Amino acid sequence: MASQVSPGVVIRESDLSNAVVVGALAIRAAFASSFRKGPVGKIVNIGSERELIDTFGAPSEANAGDWLVASEFLRYGGQLAVVRAATGVVNAATANPVLVADKDAFDAGVSSEKFIARSAGSDGNNLRVVIVDKGPDYTVTKTGHALVAGGTYTDDNSVAHEVYKAVDANTFTIIQGSAAPTPASGDTAVAYTASNWNAETIGSTGLTYKAIAPRPGTSSYASERYLSNDEVHVVVVDESTNNIVERLTYLSKLSDGKSPEGGSTYWQDYINEYSNYIYAGVPLQAADVTTAGEDPGATAASYGATAASPLILSRILSTAGGALSGGVDDYAYTAGEIQSAYDEFLDTEETSIDFVVMGGDGANETDTIAKAQAVAAVANTRKDCVAFVSPWTGTQVATSGGAALSGSQQLTKTLEFFDNIASSSYVVLDSGVKYTYDRFNDKYRYVGCNGDVAGLCVSTSAILDDWFSPAGTNRGGLQNVVKLAFNPNKAQRDDLYTNRVNPIVSFPGAGPVLFGDKTGLASPSAFDRINVRRLFLNVEKRAKALAEAVIFEQNDTVTRAGFNASISSYLAEVQARRGVTDFLVVCDDSNNTPEVIDRNEFVAELYLKPTRSINFVTVTVTATRTGISFEEVVGR
Repeated sequence: MASQVSPGVVIRESDLSNAVVVGALAIRAAFASSFRKGPVGKIVNIGSERELIDTFGAPSEANAGDWLVASEFLRYGGQLAVVRAATGVVNAATANPVLVADKDAFDAGVSSEKFIARSAGSDGNNLRVVIVDKGPDYTVTKTGHALVAGGTYTDDNSVAHEVYKAVDANTFTIIQGSAAPTPASGDTAVAYTASNWNAETIGSTGLTYKAIAPRPGTSSYASERYLSNDEVHVVVVDESTNNIVERLTYLSKLSDGKSPEGGSTYWQDYINEYSNYIYAGVPLQAADVTTAGEDPGATAASYGATAASPLILSRILSTAGGALSGGVDDYAYTAGEIQSAYDEFLDTEETSIDFVVMGGDGANETDTIAKAQAVAAVANTRKDCVAFVSPWTGTQVATSGGAALSGSQQLTKTLEFFDNIASSSYVVLDSGVKYTYDRFNDKYRYVGCNGDVAGLCVSTSAILDDWFSPAGTNRGGLQNVVKLAFNPNKAQRDDLYTNRVNPIVSFPGAGPVLFGDKTGLASPSAFDRINVRRLFLNVEKRAKALAEAVIFEQNDTVTRAGFNASISSYLAEVQARRGVTDFLVVCDDSNNTPEVIDRNEFVAELYLKPTRSINFVTVTVTATRTGISFEEVVGR
């Protein structure tokens, strides 16, 4: 009670709003596979199928099994933390292909290539980099002279002009020197105009410079420093479609070039920061520019230009770009490669995840078992998430040319597969292999249902809360299922359930349904149910966040009371939302003894009575004689 000398009213606030209402978009699943493009060995957050396509590419025949599982999960409303496995992929380059895993690897200096495809894989082999400069100043036509591109021509005034491009044996374009060319008798000199520039073609593509942007010239930054001709355009052409896929315009040859807003316009830095397709590696060489000794990457000050002595910068030749080649795909990850990819999620401080999704099959059953174990190991090590695992499709679908498996064979093989997964409440096993349509490859294929089961948990959290079971006809309906490879009957469901495996079954008129909510824990426990495991993970994450706030605070009654009030208000909200039937928080002198305090420790204990899901229903219907009293029958 507040101390008051005379009668009065004390207003107090009690904050009960800090309970976290879990939304679908807050739930994120870890996923690893091989992809068509994208960074290698790096966690990337994905929020939709469109973003998955843009970042990692659409599925190929080789990785569709994995890709569709990830896509199915996203359909239920969650997010993905995706890692592209480091397989035998290589980035296309102008000379020597090399693996550049991501931007950090490029910045570390892994390659001395002029240009490198942004993503590893064969898609980069279609790219051509074109550097577009202002071009020449004049076209000179001489009579009766065999010209060689790269030579020099001295006009009648003995002013040297560097040959920029030989048009034919008698015609060439030149860069303007200290004076305009004065042609000899019979020769002609015509100024090179914007129209000439527009008509220039990009290699053999048939595309012209006018499809890029207007002719580059001089930036205000260069002009203020008595320099001219610093602007260039850089374009990336996809030669497989003959389209310009990227335009980076009005960049500068000056390494300290700046836009009016103060951003860097140096063409190499700009490419490496903003291009979606390429990296620019080593600086240009003397053969890439029209005047040796004029470094197009120098600072403005290094040229020493003045009002009395302005300088026209050398042109960058169109040959300074080039086609990329040598990129290699490798979708067939080994057991070790996919395990290494999932290991990226082991650090709880590096990334926050709620689920770990297995995806599709490995190369064979042995590799698929190893993959499932790697997925389970992430959840078991972190202990703040749940792994979802489906059987190898070969346990339920006959191999090519083989006879169809009977239901008993499917059951036996499925159980044998899951015998390799150790008991754990952080793992959820399902029996589902569904037949679904792959619209990207225009075919039907079998894929595991682990993405769907994880997705059902997402949709359950969105509709209700984490601590509700995702199973049953109310919340457990699977999407995009043509048919199930294995539709277990009651006896088979009994065998699956007693062996920790949640059946996925298609009832007449109901469609495919998750018909079990067990975790992979073998021994009887409250934690052998999905809703209880997710309840505790939810509470533990909230308790951790509150506990982190008291680190380095005073270990006294004020701090302990504040923590107690905060976590109690959260648990009261959980109780009101049917997550627990009762709870107790102990955080006082009884467990924060002088000895504990002297060790600089803080102790809080939470006791929960979780609400249990109904797994078994008994309904008794009794017929009685007309004249009998119900009280006599039921005894009450």
